[in-house]
Amino acid sequence: MAGTARQAFEAILDADALVVASPVYKGSYLGLFKHLFDLIDPKQLAGKPVILGATGGSERHALVIEHQLRPLFGFFNTQIVPTGLYATEKDFDDGAVGPALSERIGVAASQLARLIEPAPALQPA
Repeated sequence: MAGTARQAFEAILDADALVVASPVYKGSYLGLFKHLFDLIDPKQLAGKPVILGATGGSERHALVIEHQLRPLFGFFNTQIVPTGLYATEKDFDDGAVGPALSERIGVAASQLARLIEPAPALQPA
């Protein structure tokens, strides 16, 4: 693997959590996106917390998260937060994240934080 590709690969494996997103093309994530994850042994992502996201030209492709990305990361046995982030150009105001998308990002980030935080130690009774 070339240096930049290897660095990206190692960053994915070393991360405490992932925020994974892809543009939608012809109803699915990009082939290069899939190729990157094809290079990863499924055991290497097991248990890793993940937020899933996608962008598309219309709401028609919003289910790409549920029908394409969630099964892919389920295969890797990751911990996927319940809230997926799908956005179209309507979710942005002059290039800035709009209020509805911002709220969804906050919900997903809170869910991710709960997966990352260590469980409290049990206290003896």
